[in-house]
Amino acid sequence: ETIFMDLNHEFVVNVPIANAWTILTDLELIAPCLPGAQLTEIDGDTYFGNVKVKVGPILAQFDGQAQFLERNEAEHRAALKGEGRDKSGKGSTSATITARLEAVSDTSTKCLVHTDLVITGKLAQFGRGALADVSDKILAMFVENLNKLIAAS
Repeated sequence: ETIFMDLNHEFVVNVPIANAWTILTDLELIAPCLPGAQLTEIDGDTYFGNVKVKVGPILAQFDGQAQFLERNEAEHRAALKGEGRDKSGKGSTSATITARLEAVSDTSTKCLVHTDLVITGKLAQFGRGALADVSDKILAMFVENLNKLIAAS
């Protein structure tokens, strides 16, 4: 079973757009803000790591990699392609995440995130609703952690 999903999120960070760009394109810095994620290795432009995600009763642990497809600083737009496979065969996932920054004011920036997500295997059986809920919760925690990180720096 395969599910294709389009997810749209937006959030605000309380830093100027130039700072937001530097922070949000630094995967090493922001990876720990993503619940269950761990960056294990960087090889040139490829980032390797793993992510644990709980959907319903299933805990999936994906080993995967990510690469920037685009990093357009002039337009404050970046695209990241990631893919992962569950260690115990519960499925695989791939995502293209496109983020665009807009200055809200001199001291705050809106981040618009579009995720093109493909999920196959056991996790897909939970359906779009459950998977969208999980991704909303993960993003909300990511934003909270990101804002703590920004406040501390």
